[in-house]
Amino acid sequence: MATVNPKALSVDLQAGVVPISKAASSLAALLKRARMQHQPIIVTQKGYPTGVILDIELFTALRELAEAAEAEGMLEVREIEG
Repeated sequence: MATVNPKALSVDLQAGVVPISKAASSLAALLKRARMQHQPIIVTQKGYPTGVILDIELFTALRELAEAAEAEGMLEVREIEG
């Protein structure tokens, strides 16, 4: 089972939060930064957090943990209606 470094879940509030306009114009650089620093980047819209850019390794580890928790009955996964 995957393990997640607790530091990988922390967000740098100075550099780890970007408005959607900046994210749209610099997505490649943000993806590279998330991958290199192994930390999520919060994307905001009108000042409110609306999304997260994650390193694929962190995403995969979190997904595996969620699947394991669901299999053990510790987590209920719901479909998100769009």
